[in-house]
Amino acid sequence: MKILFLGIGKTKHKFLIEGIERYKKLLGPFAKVEEKYLKEESKDPINTESKKLIRSIPENYYKILLDIEGKKLRSEDLAKIVKDHRNTSTPGIVFIIGGSDGVNDKVRKAVDLRISFSGFTMTHQMIRLFLSEQIYRAYTIITNRKYHK
Repeated sequence: MKILFLGIGKTKHKFLIEGIERYKKLLGPFAKVEEKYLKEESKDPINTESKKLIRSIPENYYKILLDIEGKKLRSEDLAKIVKDHRNTSTPGIVFIIGGSDGVNDKVRKAVDLRISFSGFTMTHQMIRLFLSEQIYRAYTIITNRKYHK
């Protein structure tokens, strides 16, 4: 199964890049993890970036938007979602992370699920690290492996 992080803007901080790469390496036996980050826009960022995100969603992928107003899940809930789609003909799951201004309602309506990590507002760069850790945790739950700390 493929896991795609689709977002706006590059991850700029070295400590975040290193953390994400660590979890991508740990995920290697379970899934192919790809990242695709689109250029930030200065003119009408919400609508312009949202259009670019929608155009970049791979066909037939299960679409999850990280959204502060989304459903709050436990790690076990995310593991069940990943497992359910791993065991079907779904080619992958795309996790959509909007830019610093967020996304419009067209993106919210285009996805299969909206999830929230917290009621706190987090940077779109930092959430990528938290997401990669949670996906790794989901696979350890699915495969009954000890979580490597």
